[in-house]
Amino acid sequence: MTAESGSERSPLTHAAIWALERLARQRYGRGAPELNWSVERELRNAGFVSIPTQGRGSVTITRAGQEFLRARAEL
Repeated sequence: MTAESGSERSPLTHAAIWALERLARQRYGRGAPELNWSVERELRNAGFVSIPTQGRGSVTITRAGQEFLRARAEL
């Protein structure tokens, strides 16, 4: 299942979009939320997140991910 908005189709599932939006929220000292491996892979393959090697550190949103969220907010 993919997310659709109007005539524009997103390559991401609703779960991946929700996870990306959660990652973008300020967490005030808390770590990033855990991502399901399939959602993590989907966001990484789309180029929306950067995942450190060896699984250490936290997932960060890339510029492409920030632009995707900005475009969604404008809808």
